[in-house]
Amino acid sequence: MDGPPGRPPPASRPGGRGLGGSQLLHQVMKRGRPPPPPGYGAVGHTSAGLPPLGEAGAGAAPPEPAAAGGGEFRGVLGWDRFFDAARDVRIDGRGTFRVYLAGDAGPVVFLLHGGGYTGLTWALVARELKGRCRLAALDMRGHGETSTEDDADLSAARLAEDAVAVWAHLFAAEGPPTFLVGHSVGGAVATWAAKTQRIPSLAGLAVIDVVEGTALASLVHMQQVLAKRPPLFKSVEAAVRWALKTKMTKNAEAAAVSLPSQLAATEKGHFRWRTPLEETEPFWRGWYTGLSAAFLSAPAAKLLLLAGTDRLDKELMIGQMQGRFQMQILPAGHTIQEDEAPRVSAALLGFVQRFGKPVPVFAKTAPAAAGTG
Repeated sequence: MDGPPGRPPPASRPGGRGLGGSQLLHQVMKRGRPPPPPGYGAVGHTSAGLPPLGEAGAGAAPPEPAAAGGGEFRGVLGWDRFFDAARDVRIDGRGTFRVYLAGDAGPVVFLLHGGGYTGLTWALVARELKGRCRLAALDMRGHGETSTEDDADLSAARLAEDAVAVWAHLFAAEGPPTFLVGHSVGGAVATWAAKTQRIPSLAGLAVIDVVEGTALASLVHMQQVLAKRPPLFKSVEAAVRWALKTKMTKNAEAAAVSLPSQLAATEKGHFRWRTPLEETEPFWRGWYTGLSAAFLSAPAAKLLLLAGTDRLDKELMIGQMQGRFQMQILPAGHTIQEDEAPRVSAALLGFVQRFGKPVPVFAKTAPAAAGTG
């Protein structure tokens, strides 16, 4: 699971201001890990040769950090500096889903964020890629500006069904080559969505910084990770500075657009985390159990981007040796699409350019979901 923030923990929990969730998660996942197998990292673990891109609750709120750290923060940024439109898609029987759109031609890159984040975590990637393809970044159920019939149901099946329904509403009539791309929990959701085989024009699946074995092993520590976050902030700016200081994200520009969407105002004028991740524990194992097999069996080209030399589980190691997916290591924090947006964008662009040619669709295209938007 991600290190993204959840709703304020109970008052009895420590509200420490130590390491950010992403750092804590990486420490948890690497604790006691055996060394990688011989030869690991020798093949396909760099981005060399890819096309270059342009430059491109309870209690008092904690005091504002004195220094930003990790970059210079100059103020909150709006979504419209990165995306072309923000659309609220109404799906009957499900709810209204916020989707950020960019680009007007080419294959569709359908982006799914990690737990606690929103579609705006992809802002810098969208800016890099929107001249080369179309991007649709979804706020998943229980996150951001999306409002559903049951925001508390974050089961893998429900999240995957939501993603397919939104894709169908926006793109089924056209059926463009589509790439599902997900970070952390979003990578799991993208995989389960691909497994439904209800996106007939699916051309590729890209999963960012999540591996079944290490994800499952980290769950025992996850409540402790979430409890390390301050429950409240005096202001959005204070939250952004905290995220940079603790290295939840290392990129000040990404934090300025992404972090505010993860917060909600309280009646007293403070800001809390919008998504109650600590309450989603019943769903955690369902997100990841069987993920490796589902990834390998996805009916599309596959890319795995990792922020570190994670030890692959047996299924993925065999799959890699058999050439069943492409893998790259991009050293960064867990929020790799924010920390290293140009390099992630280059990797995704190479993947899309290789596999994004028009795909003959033999299965009947699913009808667009009813509703307005």
